[in-house]
Amino acid sequence: MSRTSLMLWGLLVWFLLGSLISYAAKKRTGPGIAEYFIANRTIGGFVSAMTYSATTYSAFMMIGLVGMAYSVGIGALGFELSYLMGTILLLVLFAPYYWRIAKEYDCISPTELLSKSYQSNLLGGVAALFSMFMLIPYMSVQFTGIGYLLETLTGIPYKTGVFLTLIIILVFTLWAGMRSVAWTDSLQSIIMLISSILFLYFIFKHFFGGISQFFQIIQSEHSELLAANKMPYERFLGLTVPWLFFALTNPQVAQRMFIPRDRKSLKTMIAGFAFFGFFYTVIVVHLGLAARHIFPGVTNTDLITPLLLEKTPDLLALLVFLGIVAASVSTVNSIILTLSSMCTVDLYSHLFKVDEKAQLLFGKIMVPVISLLAFFFSLGKFGIIVELSVMSSAGLLALAPSFFGIFWPKRDLFAALSSIVIGGLITIIMYFTGCYPLGIWPGVWCIIVSGIIFVVISEIRYYLRTI
Repeated sequence: MSRTSLMLWGLLVWFLLGSLISYAAKKRTGPGIAEYFIANRTIGGFVSAMTYSATTYSAFMMIGLVGMAYSVGIGALGFELSYLMGTILLLVLFAPYYWRIAKEYDCISPTELLSKSYQSNLLGGVAALFSMFMLIPYMSVQFTGIGYLLETLTGIPYKTGVFLTLIIILVFTLWAGMRSVAWTDSLQSIIMLISSILFLYFIFKHFFGGISQFFQIIQSEHSELLAANKMPYERFLGLTVPWLFFALTNPQVAQRMFIPRDRKSLKTMIAGFAFFGFFYTVIVVHLGLAARHIFPGVTNTDLITPLLLEKTPDLLALLVFLGIVAASVSTVNSIILTLSSMCTVDLYSHLFKVDEKAQLLFGKIMVPVISLLAFFFSLGKFGIIVELSVMSSAGLLALAPSFFGIFWPKRDLFAALSSIVIGGLITIIMYFTGCYPLGIWPGVWCIIVSGIIFVVISEIRYYLRTI
C-alpha cells in the first residue's frame, strides 16, 4: 500500500472512530442549551483535562512551534513554557472562582459571565462580536495546518484538504455539542501525546544515534541547535505576553472552566493539563531543534514537520499525521462551539427574546456558519501559523481587564466597554500597519492600554459616584 493510500485509510478509520464516539455522546445528551454547550456541567476530571489540553494545543504546536524552534532555537522553549506557567497560575488562582460564579449565575458562555457580573447585556454582546472577529483567523490556522500536511504527505490539493477538515469538524461538533467535543478530545489528546513521543524517539534514534548523542551535539561549544538565529527580546516579549492571559481571554478555554462536575474534577483538570502541557511542549521544541540539524536552510518553517514526516516510516508518519489532525480539529471544534454559544446567549436571545428551543436551533445553525467563515478565511493562506495565532491572542488581551475586574468592587461598565473597543482597535491597527511604537509589539500595547483605560475610567467614575 502506498503512503498516500495509507494516510487516507488511516484518516478514514480515525474519522469513523471519532464519529462513533460522537454518536455515543449524542445518546447521552439531554435537551436544552446548557446541555448542548457545556454538557450541563457534568464532565469528569480526566475528560475535562483532556479536552482542555486538546483545545489549547493545536496545529500551532506540531507545525508552528516546531518551525519556531527550528528558526530561533531554545528561545521557543522559553516562550511556550512561559505560556504554560502563566496558564497554570491563572487556573489555580481564578478557575475555582469562575467555576463557582458561572454556576451561581447559570452562565453558559464566558461573555455571559461578563454580562451578569457587570449587569449589562451590551457588554456581553460587544465581547462576543469582538471574540468572533479575533478568533476567525485563529481557527483558519487549524485548517491551514491540515491542508499543508495533506498536500505534502498525500498529494491532495490544499483546498480539498481544508474542505475535508470542514466536514470532519461539522460531524464532531453538530451531533452532541460539548459532550461530543469533550469525548472526542480525549481520543485526540491521547493520539497527540503518544504520536509525538514516538516521533521524537525515532528522530533521535535514526538521525542522531540515540538520545544521549543528540544532547551531546546540542551541548557542544559550537552547536547552532540551541542558538539558531536567536529570538530578539522585543519579539519574545511580543509573542509571550498575549499567551500569558490565554486562559482567561480566549473564550474556548475559559468555557472549559464551566464544565467540570465538581471541585475535585476541576482540580484534576488543572493537574492533568499541567502534566500534558509540560511534556508535549518539551517534545515539540526538541523536534524543531533536531530538524535544524537534519534540514538546514529551510525558509518556510511551516513545512518543517511535513519534511520530517517524509523521512519517517509510513505507520509512524500516519500516527503523527493523525495526531496533528486531531489537535487541529479539537481546537476548531471547541472554538466553534464556544462562539456559537456566545452568539446564542449574548446576542440572539437578548435581541429577539425567544424561548430555549429557538435558542438551541439558532446555536446549531451557527455551528456551520462559523465553520464556513473559518474555512473561507483559510483559503487565503494569510501569514504563517505562529504569527496568526499570536495576533488573535494579542487582540483578545483587550478582554483581560474586564475579566479581572469581575473581582474588583470599583469595576465599571463604561470602563469595560472602552477598554475592549479601544484596546482591540489599537492592536488591529498595529498589526495591519506594521507600526509598533517604541518597538513594542501590539500584544504588549494592548494589555497596557486596555488596563490603563479600565483602571482610570473605573476610578474616576467610582469617585464621581461617591462624592
